[in-house]
Amino acid sequence: MMQKHALLTLTALAMMSASPVFAHARLQSTLPAADAQLAAAPRSLTLKFIENVQLAVLKLTVAGKDIPVALDRGAAPALEVTVALPALPAGKCEVQWSALSTDDGHVTKGMFSFVITGQT
Repeated sequence: MMQKHALLTLTALAMMSASPVFAHARLQSTLPAADAQLAAAPRSLTLKFIENVQLAVLKLTVAGKDIPVALDRGAAPALEVTVALPALPAGKCEVQWSALSTDDGHVTKGMFSFVITGQT
């Protein structure tokens, strides 16, 4: 029984100490926030991560139409990435992103959306 308890304790400690190694650049927050309802179109989009990243892909669609967004692929790794947006029409905005973690080299991706109501 004592050996089993010691083995479980060692396994738990190994898993806890290994967890930072397997951490990925998780998205912490966005501005505009996911699921936000905006009266006016935002002028920029900010993605905040839990570790330094280089944004590899950023795809924006509004009401199903692709909106070109300039992405600085030479930007220094950062916790926060802000991208200027063109004038956006009212509708549901969907953002797909992919980021390379400069801490562990892993790529993470995700998506979120917000709505521009156009009602002031």
